[in-house]
Amino acid sequence: MPRSVNEGRPGGAEKPEMDPVKTGAAYMLQVAARLQTTSFLNRVAESGVHPAGAYVLHELWRAAPLSQTELSMRLDIGNATVGQTVKRLEGRGLVLRRQSTEDRRVVMVDLTPKGRALEVFFHRETQGLTEEINRVLGIKGSETLAKLLTRLADHFRASLADAAPPEIDARGRKP
Repeated sequence: MPRSVNEGRPGGAEKPEMDPVKTGAAYMLQVAARLQTTSFLNRVAESGVHPAGAYVLHELWRAAPLSQTELSMRLDIGNATVGQTVKRLEGRGLVLRRQSTEDRRVVMVDLTPKGRALEVFFHRETQGLTEEINRVLGIKGSETLAKLLTRLADHFRASLADAAPPEIDARGRKP
């Protein structure tokens, strides 16, 4: 049985000790990311597009057409993952793939009119989520969080670039 902070205190309610793993930054970052992703999915469910697809669409809204390799680099995810995501978006009629006219080995990804039409919807839902975060943290807190998360992302991006090839990927599978 776990030791309690109030053990031996008269009338004190049993309160388990704080778990240093579950209250640490790494664990809480994962929990917050998972819950934020679920919140985002609930907001955009009617579109049928999952977060990975939304990230691809966002990059295309900014600069279509793009090669699958360029999408992979912009999103910090592997070519195979981008390929699977683009295939799902293509199946929904949101993007189309074609060979580059300059280099037939390069696959270019572009938006369809249906894909372009989702931009306003996704922008509105993303803005709503941002406003929710601002209500919870305040604007200064939200700005501070964004700066801290950017520092962490930059750190992990650099450390992964310097590291030996992983024995397992982000999903726990052998590459």
